[in-house]
Amino acid sequence: MSDYLVEEELKMTNQSHRKAKTININLTEEEYQKVKTLAEDRNLNPTAYTRLAALGNRIRPTVVYPVDERINMLERENKDLKMQFKADYDRGEVSKEDLENLEEQYYEAATYMATFKRFLQYVNNDGEYINLNGYKRDEELKEEVRNAIQNLLR
Repeated sequence: MSDYLVEEELKMTNQSHRKAKTININLTEEEYQKVKTLAEDRNLNPTAYTRLAALGNRIRPTVVYPVDERINMLERENKDLKMQFKADYDRGEVSKEDLENLEEQYYEAATYMATFKRFLQYVNNDGEYINLNGYKRDEELKEEVRNAIQNLLR
């Protein structure tokens, strides 16, 4: 055999050893749909997502849905302050105009807070990642965020 043929034979042998290996897994329809959704949220196909997950990679985003406890506490504080302000108004210590202005500000802030709470469902617990794919599919929330931005920039 010529040196050229031996060299080509070695190349082919080395390439066959490096060839990708296949692992097949069976999923229920429900499991497959879950993998598919998780993969799409990360701009991956199900195979790439499964491979990365199986190799122990942390694949962002991890969508977190629980409401932030701090926001709930602020809502309770706002409610308590509003009740106190109304009590002061009833005793004649606050003008009707001040009460109406405060109520208007309260409801505007409550609207912004509700929008922010809905947006938080697309943010990781550590706040380092936003699931923009999920957010992009939420047309109602996008409109609320646009409106809030416009109102706050006035």
